[in-house]
Amino acid sequence: MVKLSYENYMNLLLHLDHGDDRVPADIAKRIVSNAISPVICVTSTPELDRHIQETHHLDSLYMLLRFFGDCVGDRDQAHECTSAGSPSGDDRAEKSSSSTLAVASGPSRKRSNSLFQRDATQSQYIRFTRPLRDLVESADTNDMLFDYHTLESFLQNILLLIEKSTNDKTPHKLLKKSLYHRFFSLAISSTAYLSPYETFNHPVVSLIALDIPIGQGYEEARDLLTKFKNLNHTTKNFPVFLNTNDVLPVFLLCYNGDSEEQYEICQSLTKKLKKQLFVEGILLPLWKDNYKTATQVILHQPIMTSLDEVLYFLREPSRIELSLELINSIYDVLEILINGLMIPFMQRKISFWEETILQPRRSLFHGSKFLKRFMSKTTSGTNIHQQASIAKDANGKEYFVSSSAEFLMRKLADWSMMLSDYKTAYSTYDSLSHDLEHYPKYLASCLEWCSVSVLMGAQNIVTAKMLKTDIDPLIQRAVETYENCALYDTQLSGSKKSNSMAPVRSYETRCMFLASELFLSLSDTWTSTPYALRNLETILAECRLGPCSQIMIWERLSNCYQQRIDPRIRHKVNDGAMSNEEKVENEDDSEKEHTHADIVTRGLTRMRKAAFFQLIAANKWAEQKQWRQASWCLKDTEDAYAGIEFVNRKDLALAKLKETLKNVEIDSRTIVPPKDQVHVEEKVITD
Repeated sequence: MVKLSYENYMNLLLHLDHGDDRVPADIAKRIVSNAISPVICVTSTPELDRHIQETHHLDSLYMLLRFFGDCVGDRDQAHECTSAGSPSGDDRAEKSSSSTLAVASGPSRKRSNSLFQRDATQSQYIRFTRPLRDLVESADTNDMLFDYHTLESFLQNILLLIEKSTNDKTPHKLLKKSLYHRFFSLAISSTAYLSPYETFNHPVVSLIALDIPIGQGYEEARDLLTKFKNLNHTTKNFPVFLNTNDVLPVFLLCYNGDSEEQYEICQSLTKKLKKQLFVEGILLPLWKDNYKTATQVILHQPIMTSLDEVLYFLREPSRIELSLELINSIYDVLEILINGLMIPFMQRKISFWEETILQPRRSLFHGSKFLKRFMSKTTSGTNIHQQASIAKDANGKEYFVSSSAEFLMRKLADWSMMLSDYKTAYSTYDSLSHDLEHYPKYLASCLEWCSVSVLMGAQNIVTAKMLKTDIDPLIQRAVETYENCALYDTQLSGSKKSNSMAPVRSYETRCMFLASELFLSLSDTWTSTPYALRNLETILAECRLGPCSQIMIWERLSNCYQQRIDPRIRHKVNDGAMSNEEKVENEDDSEKEHTHADIVTRGLTRMRKAAFFQLIAANKWAEQKQWRQASWCLKDTEDAYAGIEFVNRKDLALAKLKETLKNVEIDSRTIVPPKDQVHVEEKVITD
């Protein structure tokens, strides 16, 4: 049996044949790695977009490439047809010189399966976004990371889709966890938003595309590059915290793979672009005659995308098919882009920032109170530096400029996180936090990701003492700082609304989501689960989530108690003759059957508590008339409450809920709605 891949798990509704598989323990880390992965903005010409629309029935090059984000090494879009054995890439690539970046030929690489293997070369995550100009012009001025209402709309639509695609006999335990992690991924990422306090969503690469078949060449490439470099001067209200010099431009030459002449033109143009404009170019055979007759693959929606895009495709579902050969060619191009250009560019930038900014700050005399006291008596250089580092945008809000030492240090830490260098990220966040005491929003974000870097792998071993004395205090300090910022913003605006509606609350919610899931990813869940429970309970109490979003939290509380298993039980279960791989899989399965007959196991699990929260969730689902979800939650409580007469009394919640679901089932069998009513029920929710 093929193991469950990252994409299959996150979109399990489309892969219900895997409904009985297990959830790996590192799924939260995978989601976080994907959520903070480098962003590539896609710029094309109107002519190229029209050409793509005519041939591939997609609106633009961005709408095409966005399907190929997430984990590039896994080639998930081609996974359904891996047995076809179609060669990938362009067979002319063998003719390319060493100075030209072209599509590699040969068969596609075997899937790495991102859930079970950790390889930096095969588990590289990326995200695609719209052109930088569009991101700037559509930027929100209220500093909101995500919208609670939009998140609620997503849940309502996906629950409606689950209702239509499943029945009571469908395996639901893994599906419900997959739904929560999908909900979690959208709550911690927003690809379309450019935050001034962190750089995870700031583009790292700008992909500038040309249409070779219609005659676009050097002149068009130079004009597009000039426009990109001058965006800060030509774009109204260009953010002070963005710098186009920190974005790597790369030309994408799209040509007809059947034309030898076009291939030679691309080769010559690539050399000219590199020699005169100092910009690399990569080749993509976007058109071929055999693409129409070759094996076709239905593309699935990317995992990490903005909430607005997710809702759009839920409301307007579309069936996009591409040739398997073209899909593999695109993946080949992306691997060249990532491993050959993007990662080396990021490493060069990180090394430069370390030498010029970070290392001087780590010197013997940096931060000396004596020297600071001495300098304050002689000159006001510090004030001059602070004035130069801070600038106001068009709305009068103050932000660190892109060239300031504080912002570059933040970018250094964020880029280290993107490249999985968590130790460098942690040390940089920790050093930077001391310089941001007077900038609470920047400080809160810095503290948040300082704790995340530790939980992601900055320390090889996370002990109970570290959780209590180091990690949890960092998270609580970040949450408190976010709360103070929300209170201050409310007072400053003079609004009568509660500070719980302040935009900074979205950052606070994300912080607690991240903390809870990463705590649960630790091996000793008996020790770490209480910290996760506290953060989830705080979200319920203080964040203004919609009703469906709140119920998702109630269910996650139940899952937390399911995972709170004493290590002694794990050791006992894993005893015996089994391979190391089987032991790992057993350890990852938090819901395996435990022997409750043995007195040793009593009190070392929290299964009854988990059932109690499932019962609460079932009742709340019933209030929202989500009968399928209520029925599934009720099924998960059967084992815990079986044989307990008191719990099954007719005047208590369990029996009442069973009776309600029974009546709903009877009504659905006896009443057949008219055709127009059926249409209304199947209509996608747009609120």
